Amino acid sequence: MLNEGWISYAGPSITQADVDAVLDAVRNGFYENYRENVTKLEELVCSILNVEFALATNSATSALHLALAASGVGSGDEVITTNVSCVASAMPILHCDAVPVLVDVDVETWCVSPLAIERAITDRTKAILPVHWNGHPCDMREILRIARKYELIVVEDAAAAFGAKSQGAAVGALGDVGCFSFQGAKIAIGGQGGVLVTNDRELYERARVLASYGRTDSHGTYWSDYVGWNYGMANLPAALATSQLSRLGELLAYKQMIFTAYKSQLAAIEGVRIVDSSAGDQSTYCYPTIEVLPEAGLSRDQFLDALRRSRIDARPTQPQISQMPMFESRYETPNARAAADKGIILPSAFRLSEEDVHQVASRIGEILKGK
Repeated sequence: MLNEGWISYAGPSITQADVDAVLDAVRNGFYENYRENVTKLEELVCSILNVEFALATNSATSALHLALAASGVGSGDEVITTNVSCVASAMPILHCDAVPVLVDVDVETWCVSPLAIERAITDRTKAILPVHWNGHPCDMREILRIARKYELIVVEDAAAAFGAKSQGAAVGALGDVGCFSFQGAKIAIGGQGGVLVTNDRELYERARVLASYGRTDSHGTYWSDYVGWNYGMANLPAALATSQLSRLGELLAYKQMIFTAYKSQLAAIEGVRIVDSSAGDQSTYCYPTIEVLPEAGLSRDQFLDALRRSRIDARPTQPQISQMPMFESRYETPNARAAADKGIILPSAFRLSEEDVHQVASRIGEILKGK
């Protein structure tokens, strides 16, 4: 059992090597070494994903903003994305003064539906922003086919999906540009931070300049030719993220263990469905999720209340983005509504044991039996 009896929703695996890496950065990561760990992180990301360029940022949200801006997305352009995700997937579209076009998701995986994407394309569509939802890969083969057909940019939101694969290929490295998160509830963490990856040198250079106040030094040091932002990652979180990524395989295997334990123990329980990736895809299982089915006889929120009374820190899935006051949707999105209204993200912190997972699954069964 965990501290104070709570089974934690999310949290990292911190080793002594991680502590040592951060301590070394505190002691030695300033002055002429102020970017040493940032450079190491960018090089490691390129090596893992087999991409040409990586730009470490202070969040995945800023990486998405840079990706869109560097891709030329601007005022009045439409960007198609999912209607159920962390709002950070859609906010950067607004930051570019562009129009988020929020479409439905696949009924099984709850990732954005390629069919819904294609139906939403207009002559104002500039880009597609697929979200590898909770670590599950989107149908990138079909999304890329659509993008090529209509000559659209693809910006992958792979915030929770570092290490996920779509039909054997690393997500985030399949579109024109991809973005990942090192926030503290992800797979490998920096406490905060993100990274943008691409094989397009010109896009990378534009993103790099925009991430540093639009600074070019074309007319002397500290000279900016463009309106940019302060989006770079600092050396300390980069040290932790680099240390964490060095054992990515171990971290992914642990999340797989948690998901597999949930899946096997919930298989015989009627009233819930565990959300999984498509056949042939490899999820990170960053946030294992169940759908509360009608035969459960109680609402998602009633289910959550019962779990929390048992000191199980489960969470609701993300709401439909279109329900927030700064967004709207021109399309009906019934699958996204089901995901938002019926989904529960189960605890998957790295300190969970198989016994903890068994306790959660057992409690779910008891709730469904009315105990």
